[in-house]
Amino acid sequence: MKRFLRAFLACGVLQVAAAADEGALKLLPTPLEMPRRIGPMVTDGAGHSYEDPRLGISYLYEGAGLLLTIYVYDAGVESIPDGPDSVPVCEQFEEAKLGVIQAGYRDVVLETQQMARLSPPADSPLVREAVFEMVRKDRPTISYVWITAVAKHFVKLRFSLDAGLRDEVPEARRAVLDALGEAIRPHLQPQDPKAEKPGTSMNFSMGDGSDDDMSTQMMFMALLGAVSDRPNQKDTPVCGGPLIPGFETELEVLRSMLTMEKGGSPTRFGKALTGVEAAGFLKEFVWVDLHRPQWGDVAPAGLALDGYKAWKKKNLKHFRRPNLGVIAIDHPRPLPLEP
Repeated sequence: MKRFLRAFLACGVLQVAAAADEGALKLLPTPLEMPRRIGPMVTDGAGHSYEDPRLGISYLYEGAGLLLTIYVYDAGVESIPDGPDSVPVCEQFEEAKLGVIQAGYRDVVLETQQMARLSPPADSPLVREAVFEMVRKDRPTISYVWITAVAKHFVKLRFSLDAGLRDEVPEARRAVLDALGEAIRPHLQPQDPKAEKPGTSMNFSMGDGSDDDMSTQMMFMALLGAVSDRPNQKDTPVCGGPLIPGFETELEVLRSMLTMEKGGSPTRFGKALTGVEAAGFLKEFVWVDLHRPQWGDVAPAGLALDGYKAWKKKNLKHFRRPNLGVIAIDHPRPLPLEP
């Protein structure tokens, strides 16, 4: 244990010298270079290529029961932005996590995920990080997944160690991340201050072309967009894409619409909402008439669906579901930054 810890603590000081003594490992097909020794882990430098060129090349480090694999690849994606906070990197991160979960290990638990610093205390560069605990070959194991992008390639790391070394995990983790930071820093492109920031787009549909339809869409999407900007909003797509509100979120947005409709000239949809709310059937109306396939078929508890069906037959004979438009998020859901 003591020797293991000393090796990792010395790594931050000695890795440059080690690279000079043993020759740095070039992570082809990129210009990145890693030390051949990280703490007690050593690589023979032999890259493993795959039949599918989109999978790139991987490099293996081993030592003292530790295993580190570095993957460098482009997945067939063109123009991959540098850094971890892009849709392509997020998609690769989610795929990597799923790969761990489906790999056949026992008792797999995703403990944490966050943005990890490569040069603390600086807030950049960063890498996406997921931490798993599992039973691997009958041994409790701690396993990390890290991924970022640089030089038009994804750089993914899988690092696993015995759970018996738990007290030494922080030093081991930091040694690997320091080495990765040193490797990618010279190759990061400077940020363009004029570059368009990722955001949210609203896609309107003219419906029947009436002002009512346009007003309803604008109001709904503005309110839904405000909800989606809240921290930890679970309805926001993980890696960007269409924003599909959950049942409770849709209900919240429609209640806000009701408040706004009452303060102005109500639209056709607003009048229908007002009548439904006055009858006490707003939840049932949302579940039945505005139902989204993503909500599933099991209704939330407490809905008076039979009562609503009878009321609707008399009071909403000519109701037409409006086209509420689509909000698309063009950036990943934020991950917390490590302390």
